[in-house]
Amino acid sequence: MQGLFGEKTDCQQKDTLSITRENPSQMPFCKRTVSDRTILKARIPVCVAVASLCGFSAQAQESIRPSSTGALSAATRRAVPEKTHYNLKAGPVTMDLTAGVDLEFNDNIGISEKNRQSDFIFRPQLHLDTEWRITRLNNMRLSLGMGFAKYASHSELDTRSILLDPGSELQFDLYVGGNLRLNIHDRFAIVQNPVDEPTLSNTAHFDRFQNSAGITAFWDLNDLKFTFGYDHFTYRSLGKQFNFLDRAEEQFVGSAALRMSDSLTVGLDGSFALVSYKQQLNNNGKSYSLGPFVEAILSDYTRIRVSGGYQGMNFDGNGTNGDSTNFSGFYTNISISQRLSQYVSHSFNFGHEARLGLTVNFAEYTYARYIADWRMNSRMNVGFEAFCEDADESADELHSEHSFRWGASSSLSYKLGPKTTAALRYHYVNKNSDLDLRDYYQNIVNLSVSHDF
Repeated sequence: MQGLFGEKTDCQQKDTLSITRENPSQMPFCKRTVSDRTILKARIPVCVAVASLCGFSAQAQESIRPSSTGALSAATRRAVPEKTHYNLKAGPVTMDLTAGVDLEFNDNIGISEKNRQSDFIFRPQLHLDTEWRITRLNNMRLSLGMGFAKYASHSELDTRSILLDPGSELQFDLYVGGNLRLNIHDRFAIVQNPVDEPTLSNTAHFDRFQNSAGITAFWDLNDLKFTFGYDHFTYRSLGKQFNFLDRAEEQFVGSAALRMSDSLTVGLDGSFALVSYKQQLNNNGKSYSLGPFVEAILSDYTRIRVSGGYQGMNFDGNGTNGDSTNFSGFYTNISISQRLSQYVSHSFNFGHEARLGLTVNFAEYTYARYIADWRMNSRMNVGFEAFCEDADESADELHSEHSFRWGASSSLSYKLGPKTTAALRYHYVNKNSDLDLRDYYQNIVNLSVSHDF
C-alpha cells in the first residue's frame, strides 16, 4: 500500500499494542491516506446527528462506552438507595439473590478485520445484594455480581478467573452530626470484554482487575451541598500482553451545588488525579478538570444536566512510548432524560473529553448515545440503544490512531413467572480506523434466563 508520503509500506496484520509492548520503536507506520483521516474527523458532527435521529425511536441497556469525565463526581452525589426488596433475611441483614445463564453467539470474537472467528459462549451468572442496617441511619451494603465464560470452540479463551461485575462494591455509610455523611467504599471488577476499549482491535482477551477504594464526604446545608472524595484506584492486567497498562491513581474530587429553586440547581465540579504506571512504556502524569454544571427539571417528565469546563493532562516523559504530548482543552457533557408516558421513557447523552490512552498519553473522545425503553405490558419490555464515538489519540501523526465507532442494540424481555425472566438481545458494533487492519464489525445475539429467588 502507499504510505502518507507516497513511499511503499509493509504492513503486517499485527495489533499495535503487541508491537508496542515488544518494541515501542516498531510502532506501525501503516497509516491510510490523509483523506481517510479527514473523513473520520468529518464524522464527529455525524455522530451527534446519528444519535439525534435515533432520539425519536425506541431504547435499551447501558452504553458500551459510558463517559468517564465527571462520572465519579456524579456518583458521589447519589442518594443512599432505600432498598425494600429482598428474598432472604438473617437477623438485621437482608439479601437479594438472583441467578441467570446467558447463551451468546459472537461472529467476531477477536474484533478483527481479517480472519474473523465466531463462537458460542456459555455465561452463568450470580448476583447478590445485601444490606445490614446497623442503626436507623448507618448501614453497610454489599453488591456482588459473579460469573464466567465458557467458549464452545475456542477453549483457550475461557475465563481464566471468575468475572466480577463492574457494579460490585462494599460500602458503609456513617452519619456524623445532622448534616454530614461519610461513605467508605471499595468498588471492584474483573472484566475481559475487549469491545469496552474503543481504540482496541485484533484482541479476543482483555482481562483486567480494577479496584477503587476510598471515602466520600457529603455535607448537606439544605440549599447548599458540598461533596469531597478521595479514591485509590488500582488497575491490573490479568495477562502478560497488557501488563504495561498496570497502574495506580490517586483520585480527588470535589463538588458544590446550590439549589436555586425546586427545579434548578447550579454548581461547580472539580477533579485531580496522579497517575503512576508500574511498567516503563507509558508516561506517569496528572490530570485535572474544573467547570460548572446546571441541573434543571423542565417538567414533571423531563430532566436535563449540562456540565463543562477546562480539562488538562500533563505527563512526565519517563516512559518509552515516544509520546511527549500534553492535553489542554475542554470537557462537556449534556444529558437529557424524558418519560413520554407511563410506558415509554428515553434519554440522550452527548459529550467530549480526554482519557488515558493505551500506548499513548491520551485520546480525545466525542460521543453520543441514545437509550429508550418501552414497557409493552406487565410481562413484556422492549429496549433500544444507538451510540457513536470518535476517538483521536495523541502522539505524532504516524504513531497515533483516529477511529470512529458506531453501533446499536435491541432487546426483548418477557416475564415467564413472578420471579423468572427471559430476554433476547442483539448487539452490533462497527469500527473504522485510519490504521491498516484495525477496522472491524461484530454481531452478537444473546439469549438469557434469570431467576430472582
